[in-house]
Amino acid sequence: MEKRNAYIKAVGMYVPDKVVTNDDLAKVMDTNDEWIVQRTGIHERHYADVGVATSDLALEAIKNLLGKGAVRAEEIDCIIFATLSPDQLFPGSGMFLQDKLGWSERCIPCYDIRQQCSGFVYGMQMAQAFVETGMYDNVLLVGAEVHSHGLDFSDRGRSVTVLFGDGAAAVVVSPSDSEQSRILHSEVYADGTGALNGVHTILFDISKQPVIDYDPANFETNADMFPAMPAPKNLFVNAVTRMSEVVLSSLDRVGLSVADVDWVLPHQANMRINSMMAHNVDIPDEKVLYNIHKFGNTTAATIPLLLAEFVDNGTIKRGDLLLMVAFGAGFTWGSVLLRY
Repeated sequence: MEKRNAYIKAVGMYVPDKVVTNDDLAKVMDTNDEWIVQRTGIHERHYADVGVATSDLALEAIKNLLGKGAVRAEEIDCIIFATLSPDQLFPGSGMFLQDKLGWSERCIPCYDIRQQCSGFVYGMQMAQAFVETGMYDNVLLVGAEVHSHGLDFSDRGRSVTVLFGDGAAAVVVSPSDSEQSRILHSEVYADGTGALNGVHTILFDISKQPVIDYDPANFETNADMFPAMPAPKNLFVNAVTRMSEVVLSSLDRVGLSVADVDWVLPHQANMRINSMMAHNVDIPDEKVLYNIHKFGNTTAATIPLLLAEFVDNGTIKRGDLLLMVAFGAGFTWGSVLLRY
């Protein structure tokens, strides 16, 4: 079978209505707007209501995608769900999403992947391979997170809590009949020695089933319930280094240069990380897209949120050369180079 090209056929996004500003957080923990903005670039983020699951946000993003008419629901034949905040440990959130979409009777396969902030680029490589080999024709890839339900809103947790927001975005990857719209290259990596050196949490320890031995109400003993960042300097240096490396590698492998890139869509973890990465590889600031200031870090959802927002507002156009790049806990990192 002749190899097919793949491209992003459709995009969609959703963020909850509730906006939480830095000043709002300053009311419950010892922080302030200036401190947060200076270190992260974040001004506000969105939080889901109590009882709203990650798959619920994904559902709304897909409704937004389908409402644009580029693809029909019945054409989608595979789901890839990237998240670090699943509805529950198992079954995967893709199963809940499939049921909420009303697609269960079609029995389309659901993949759940857990590569944290790199989840979307990992999912893009999977979707690309599925489509290019003819395994599936229209792969729905969603990145979604509900962080707010598991954050520590005390002074102990402030360095992590101020970073994260809730949101979801999705794309459909399909066969391309045009050289002007296709995925050119994807590459992903992992370094397991970083598994406990970045943001991590122990919300459920399967080795201690059926229960974990701590009292959730006891502030002195419940730290393992919440995300922690034990080595932020190590994380910062690794992120800048690995993202810079993979950007240059991706461009080199397809014979292009930084000058050929129209837009860079980096994972939205920290504006300083992205700025330093761009400086390292000589990417002009005006080519780097951001929305971290209003959404915070939505982990697996950041890159598709960027894509959907800037497609919707007309900034990104068909044929533009896009470079997606991410680094996440694990450590995991990767990039996708494509013509939208």
